[in-house]
Amino acid sequence: MRVWAPVFLLLAILGVAFGPLLFGSAPPAARTLVILSPHWDGIKQEFRRAFEADWLARTGETIRVEFWDVGGTGEIRRYVTERARQANWKGGEGIGVDVLFGGGTFDYETYFTREDKLARQGVAAPGGVLEPYVPEAAKDGSIPEQVGGQPLRDKDGRWHAACLSGFGIVKNTLVLERAKLPDVRTWADLGQPELYGWVSCGDPTKSGSVHMAFEVVLQAYGWEQGWAALAKMCANTTSFNEGGASVPRDVALGQAAAGPCIDFYAAAPVRRQGATHVAFVFPEGLSVITPDAIGYFKNAPQPDLARGFVDFVLGEAGQRLWYQTRGSEGGPRDFDLERLPVHPALYTRGLPTHAVARPFEEGQAFAYDGKKGGRRWSILEDFLRSTICDVHEDLKAAWAAAIAAGRVEDLGAELGRPLLSEDELLQAAQKATNPKDLNALRTEWTGLARRHYAEVRAKAQGR
Repeated sequence: MRVWAPVFLLLAILGVAFGPLLFGSAPPAARTLVILSPHWDGIKQEFRRAFEADWLARTGETIRVEFWDVGGTGEIRRYVTERARQANWKGGEGIGVDVLFGGGTFDYETYFTREDKLARQGVAAPGGVLEPYVPEAAKDGSIPEQVGGQPLRDKDGRWHAACLSGFGIVKNTLVLERAKLPDVRTWADLGQPELYGWVSCGDPTKSGSVHMAFEVVLQAYGWEQGWAALAKMCANTTSFNEGGASVPRDVALGQAAAGPCIDFYAAAPVRRQGATHVAFVFPEGLSVITPDAIGYFKNAPQPDLARGFVDFVLGEAGQRLWYQTRGSEGGPRDFDLERLPVHPALYTRGLPTHAVARPFEEGQAFAYDGKKGGRRWSILEDFLRSTICDVHEDLKAAWAAAIAAGRVEDLGAELGRPLLSEDELLQAAQKATNPKDLNALRTEWTGLARRHYAEVRAKAQGR
């Protein structure tokens, strides 16, 4: 023990005197910005890299950006609601997340900002769960208030449009030609009997973009004709995929001939395989441009970083990431994001881009009613689930029988007859004010749909 004591003493003295030089002092942990987003990984990677670099250049602080993956828009809505239900908002607690990045404006307007809607979910958040904020791009007029009748910001600044999207049809021209299938240029074309088994479609109850495409069809044609187009399109679909991004993948691989799709999901396969193979079309006079939003949460753990990220996304640097080709000056580094910016001036500069749409010049194709779509969003989702998704096999069997019997005109019209009028659906939304009533309605609708499709099938089979 006497031998080792001097050694320990010497080591202790050296550690005190030279420890920092030998081992270095531990750097302070970088602050972390936490973001929820339904965007694909390319968008997340480009904005993570660019914002971290931008913040370091402006402030000298190294930060980290983390994207928490909890699923698509529906899953994010449920996650936020559950966390918000547990938070003490008046006491300064939040959901432990800073920013909501991506998703249609309906969720922002309804599930994240409406007190009455949140209260029914057990969330006591005055004014909603998003913090009012007016970024510089909104103050200086870089971003207008609307495009084609669609608002680009919340009146209280709780959400802002980050980019724009259009809804159309992606198709494999090679498959259509070799399988001797008819061309597809409108929503109704997706319901042609020759395309039975050749249509790809995401689940409208799980994907916000697919739901929006369905709403566009209903409003473009009117309720009755729109429902008929959707019913036959879905009857031509083999099965519903989880999200809208699967549609261009199926079409590009030749597993499907065509399907409804948001423009940016189709952009990459169209560019890779060329217009002779995969093409994207906006149904003339039957489509709309809609915003994708951003906002930050009340009681965010890092509110200054959250505001900084919103400013970055809506500023010119962020807007050019959406729009320009990868590798171009000011554009993304590794991925072509191929989205439409909300800065009208960027479209006039001749910047390198794959985008062809000019939303601020082309205007609205038809008078889309965003308030109507918002009022019936939830009840329409339940109606679609009950009368199409949950009884998809019954729907397909009825349509197949009608095709086999050569009665696509009369029985096709009967198959596509909506089980409720537009007014009746809205009345149902007013009545179904609690889960028990809603479940009863859904059970009733499912039974009604099964009987309806069985009757069509029986008539086709001469029974």
